[in-house]
Amino acid sequence: MLLAASAVFEWVRHRSGADPVRMGASGSEVRVFGAIPQQAWHWQERPDEATALRETLGGKGRTALVALPGERGAGKSQLAATYARRCVADGYDLVAWINTESGPVTGLALLADQLGLSKAEQTPEAAATAVRRWLERDDRARRLVVFDNVDDPDALGGFLPATGTSKVIITSNRREFTSMPGITAVSVGMFTPAQGLAFLGKATGLPTTDDAREVGEQLGWLPLGLAQAAAYMVHDRLSYRQYLAALEEQDLDETLRRQAGTDHPGVLKATQLSLAGLRRTAVSGDAARLVTVLSLLSSNGISRTLLTQAETALSLKVGLRHALQVLAARSLITLGGTTQDQHGGDGVVVSMHRLTARVIRHQVGKPPGKALATAITTATRMLHTLTDEFPYTQVAHRRAELDELAAHVLTLRGYSHDPSHLLLSQCDWVGKALYETGDLTRAIPVLTSTLADRERILGPDHPDTLTSRNNLAAAYRAAGRHDEAINLHRRTVVDRERVLGPDHPDTLTSRNNLAGAYRTAGRHDEAIPLTEAVLADRERVLGPDHPDTLGSRNNLAGAYRAAGRHDEAIALIEAVLADCERVLGPDHHETLGSRNNLAGAYRAAGRHDEAIPLTEAVVADCERVLGPDHPHTLTNRNGLAEAYRSVGRLDEAIALYRQTLADCERVLGPDHPLSVTVRDNLASARRSRYER
Repeated sequence: MLLAASAVFEWVRHRSGADPVRMGASGSEVRVFGAIPQQAWHWQERPDEATALRETLGGKGRTALVALPGERGAGKSQLAATYARRCVADGYDLVAWINTESGPVTGLALLADQLGLSKAEQTPEAAATAVRRWLERDDRARRLVVFDNVDDPDALGGFLPATGTSKVIITSNRREFTSMPGITAVSVGMFTPAQGLAFLGKATGLPTTDDAREVGEQLGWLPLGLAQAAAYMVHDRLSYRQYLAALEEQDLDETLRRQAGTDHPGVLKATQLSLAGLRRTAVSGDAARLVTVLSLLSSNGISRTLLTQAETALSLKVGLRHALQVLAARSLITLGGTTQDQHGGDGVVVSMHRLTARVIRHQVGKPPGKALATAITTATRMLHTLTDEFPYTQVAHRRAELDELAAHVLTLRGYSHDPSHLLLSQCDWVGKALYETGDLTRAIPVLTSTLADRERILGPDHPDTLTSRNNLAAAYRAAGRHDEAINLHRRTVVDRERVLGPDHPDTLTSRNNLAGAYRTAGRHDEAIPLTEAVLADRERVLGPDHPDTLGSRNNLAGAYRAAGRHDEAIALIEAVLADCERVLGPDHHETLGSRNNLAGAYRAAGRHDEAIPLTEAVVADCERVLGPDHPHTLTNRNGLAEAYRSVGRLDEAIALYRQTLADCERVLGPDHPLSVTVRDNLASARRSRYER
């Protein structure tokens, strides 16, 4: 049998000396087969994994098989090599290192030849089987075989010893090894932040500052990624901050270049090998399409429930779960979490290592970049499927789902230089949804950037651009930025009248919103006549029972109330409430708003016997329909506390103010206008109790 030139078999002879060594069973020599990797540059100990490996393999008189599954670049081979070198030093009879990138048979056949087990005209498979039988001997010999980089668990299974005293280590990025009978899995993950910082400090000689931590976070604490980053910094004499700038500005081929003199592939090559492995599966096209889409989503991962809901948009020829299993088996993704979520999902989160995702985007984004553009389009369609089925009235009830979708949409936007109309619509949806929850700190930047994108891509007069300006102005108003809100609403009214015409529903909406901004700013002399004019135009254009018309009647009543015209306000609200219940139903947001306005009008007019029970009913309905954390619910709870305070029920008022303030600060933040209002009301109520 011809031997490959790369095959290595050496006899390590131990001689007596001052430091005694443990001999093999023959008492004199250790056989080492294959090229055991040298210790990595500034090797960082992995005590938990090393201890688990040592404890599993340390038992005497029995065979033991350990798999080290993990992502490429996690340090699996280095962990195995460290153990193998210790076995050599400890006098094992055989330490064999078999690289299985082309399958296990070739290496085993070479080992059989060196052990004298092969026969003339014997097939490589038969020779490999002979090695297995030899390893299964119960002769008390100490033998270690490492199968490195196993890509096909099925191809290896028939050559693993089932009896005897031999020890086996398997390194692989295939997750099937975590559940294979007879094999103990010791998963190898990322460095902990402490390990990663210790490595960076030793490798670069630089102090482990916050910038060092940011380097680790950007590379997801992947050991191989950190090693390449440290080598780059040392070679180019860069600080952590300078490396972060290079990572942002330069090509990954440069900032993650392979270390010279190492015997393992770099991060880019390692990921390419994993992707190449997909082409050997029956679902190669689907898996490649899916892994690219996943690389464009938030690094926090996406719930499998959401992916399943949007499966049709992914255009997979096989089932989603099958494609995910293929990717997880090759450690391109992880499937984590097993807790049932509150919306009936299975609680499984599909996540991809930050650096793996970046490498995939780097690969598909190379000129002409069609693969990246296609993936962005697919991801946009997928997210649109999810947001299109998500009503604004549910955002407070489904806050965790909203936050997840927002993260994915905004992450995807960051990878698209010229976002499509559909992707910009998704960004607008995120801004409005965050606005509905009262999260103005996040909503305003999203709405601002979406407006800038639409002005740049669609032009200043496009209807979508005008919608974005309207939405941003509404957010300014909610945040108490009255001058900015009024100015932006005015511009939008002028432009919508010019572009769409004075009677277009969007134009009427802008006029209505400008009137509301006047009212919020206390400019009642401008608010009331404009609201009356909008109501008349909506009745003429849309009809008396249109929801927008009913909204204008509500708004006019609110304007009367704010100006102290209580009798007019009450009469108008009582009438519009009856129409809202008739046309829209008792649980519609406009109906709830009318009941809240009526309760407020009763309270302002001193009709407390009517105000308190109505406000209590409104709070209960808002909690049921909108959720306890919705801004409207919190507003109504503040109103109920005000009603209690107005009739001297200070203990109840203070208790309700205190709980509402805690919820406002938790949901909206301490600086939100509603939080500030409730805080002031609480302080005033406490003073009233003290003075009483």
